[in-house]
Amino acid sequence: MPINILEREVQIHLGSYLYNPSIQSMDRVMHTGHSEGKVGDMGKGAITLVPVVRESTHEHGVLRNLLKMSCYEWSRYNQLEVDAAGTYALEGHASAYWTKEGYYAFLISVDEQWAGFVFFDTHDFIVHIDYDYSMAEFFVMHAYRHRGIGRYVATRLFERFGGVWEIGCHPNDLSSVRFWEKVVGDYTLGNCELMFSCPELKYHDGTLGNVISFHTDTR
Repeated sequence: MPINILEREVQIHLGSYLYNPSIQSMDRVMHTGHSEGKVGDMGKGAITLVPVVRESTHEHGVLRNLLKMSCYEWSRYNQLEVDAAGTYALEGHASAYWTKEGYYAFLISVDEQWAGFVFFDTHDFIVHIDYDYSMAEFFVMHAYRHRGIGRYVATRLFERFGGVWEIGCHPNDLSSVRFWEKVVGDYTLGNCELMFSCPELKYHDGTLGNVISFHTDTR
């Protein structure tokens, strides 16, 4: 369920990366006040959030591979195209999330298998420049969807990074729209703001996006 907040037309050619499904840097696992082991009885599995930083070179390659999958899926809604090297523009921007202050990247693993990733930041806001966090990318692989994993990850992040958030969605990506309306609505007990056809969020295909905003302390 990829979502993209801003259109970043950065054309940087990437080299080749080999996907290694093993997790080699579990010492950097983020604990959010809850055990990241087995959770619930819904078949989620052992969910782990692995923060990606400048030094975690193995995870950089994993993220780039997963990001290409996300961009490909996302292109059906936003009509994204690749450059002459077969690279999506968003791929060239990815390194900001593990090199720049105020940018955050996490890999999602389930039972020690990579299952997705999350990008968010404190800079690239759509409407509310005085907010705390803006969700940039949230991607869960198909094999791990409809198991409560995405909801669990989003909730843990909201709890760990408290404050005011905004999340943008392409209105034609109905799975993403429904996911965020349900997750944020349940988390805030309905105390959230939803803007439709927001002029500040214009996607590559010309469509105006929806923006959900909320405070984590309003439950």
